[in-house]
Amino acid sequence: MNKYILLLGVAGVALGSYAAYAGNSATMTVTATIAHDVSLSVTQDIDLGTITINPAYTGSDTAWEYSASGELDLSSDIIESATSPITVGMFTANIPNPPACNGLSLSNDGTIFLFGGNNGCDFVITYSGSGNTFKVYPSYCVINNVSTVTTGPHEGTLTISYTAS
Repeated sequence: MNKYILLLGVAGVALGSYAAYAGNSATMTVTATIAHDVSLSVTQDIDLGTITINPAYTGSDTAWEYSASGELDLSSDIIESATSPITVGMFTANIPNPPACNGLSLSNDGTIFLFGGNNGCDFVITYSGSGNTFKVYPSYCVINNVSTVTTGPHEGTLTISYTAS
């Protein structure tokens, strides 16, 4: 009989402890901020070299293209000569899936016109194929009006940003 009383006593203490634990509960809110370190850095600026145009050209809009290797595709009578290959821009970025950025276009949207007036280039980003290195080059350049092109050196700033999705 003593064994049964002892067993009931142990069971009663265990049941009482469980009831006390279950009656004292709380919820806690957990928050976390996840940062994505992209760390873009330029390793080589774009240099289009020298472009010689025909100032007497009176035709309509003219366009030409560059490849990812900087090779020039002359497709207009307005361009008499141009540096080829050009120096293609390069940058690095800590992006988890670099090939997903391949072919991403960067429109100049009025922020960079290289030739004066409404004449300039649209740019494209191409994954280099290794590491987190990307190429930036003008895929499409246009001269809308030859009379608005100014001679001499032209510089501009192209801002590249990455937003994680």
